[in-house]
Amino acid sequence: MDILFEDTAIKPVVDNLVFRLHYRYTYIFFLAATLLTTLYDAIGDQIDCLTDVDSDSFNDVVNSYCFIMGTFTVDRLHGLQVGQQVPHPGVGPPEVQDSITYHTYYQWVPFVLFVQGVMFYMPHWFWKRWEGGLFKQIIQDLSIRNYLGANLKNYFNRRDMIKTLSKYVTRTMNGHKMWAYRFFFCELLNLVVVVATLFFTDWFLGGEFLTYGTNVFAVVGLDPENRTDPMSYVFPRMAKCTFKSFGPSGTIQVRDMMCLIATNIINEKIYLFLWVWLVLLTAITCLWMVYRLLTILLPPLRLYLLKVRVLPSVSDEVETIMRTASLSDWLLLINLSRNMERSVFSEFIREFATHNSPATDQEHDTEKSPLKF
Repeated sequence: MDILFEDTAIKPVVDNLVFRLHYRYTYIFFLAATLLTTLYDAIGDQIDCLTDVDSDSFNDVVNSYCFIMGTFTVDRLHGLQVGQQVPHPGVGPPEVQDSITYHTYYQWVPFVLFVQGVMFYMPHWFWKRWEGGLFKQIIQDLSIRNYLGANLKNYFNRRDMIKTLSKYVTRTMNGHKMWAYRFFFCELLNLVVVVATLFFTDWFLGGEFLTYGTNVFAVVGLDPENRTDPMSYVFPRMAKCTFKSFGPSGTIQVRDMMCLIATNIINEKIYLFLWVWLVLLTAITCLWMVYRLLTILLPPLRLYLLKVRVLPSVSDEVETIMRTASLSDWLLLINLSRNMERSVFSEFIREFATHNSPATDQEHDTEKSPLKF
């Protein structure tokens, strides 16, 4: 399973594709969504309310008031036929017993999206601070990027670098436990962030987000004229707003008006994609954490995952290493294998096994036979 989630990046990194789905792709999506929700000029004003007063200043005050204080729709009117029974879904005169849904979230959407995007980046930020470039120093110039680059010096000097790497790993056996535990914690933190984002967004949208995607896809094939569109229910394009002001004689005038919420044209599509992405990301992250738990609890699985990353001719050396290697040692080795060309990593495993074999003192300088490809 580790191979299935391996990224194609060639720079030395100490994470995996699931980790990168959080801090790279999801983080970028949230920032892009934040930008889209602020591009009001592309879709018109934030909100535009219909009033019976011919005054630009009065209309501006009404628009600002309704955008800040929120609008509302009547739940009973969402199931009626648009154009005959109601002018727009959920828009009409409410009765005393009617249930009213208030929409006060849209002015906060850009801020919430930005903060959520930052939260997806935080586990990676913690890991980079804790890791401190240690892995880059360990791997030297044996990473795929440097080894297969234009500089052939790394190819001819690989034996010296492999010996240096082998000596370092041998001296620091069982010495990277905190390094590994912090990485596992950051992986768990990724799961916490994505689950928290799902439930916080559901609360933010009035308890409608967790079922938003399934409700939208359920009505895709229905007649638009006779269906209740979930997008119009959660993100109404037209809603009502009540504005109170003093009249010429000092009495309170109540104006009940319809408002066009242009921002919801973008919001409804952003949150539909967000629902699909977060559901998939949660499922993938949960599966990855199950895999991570299995690698922690099952040493034979760790042995198998390391074996598939070396040439068959050094399988015995892998078994020799794993007899004494701890969980943190395995994590370091598996990350080295991701960042090194297979034959080079196999050479390192052979050299490393020599340092960890019982006959190290007598055979340390013995020349090994060439690797079989």
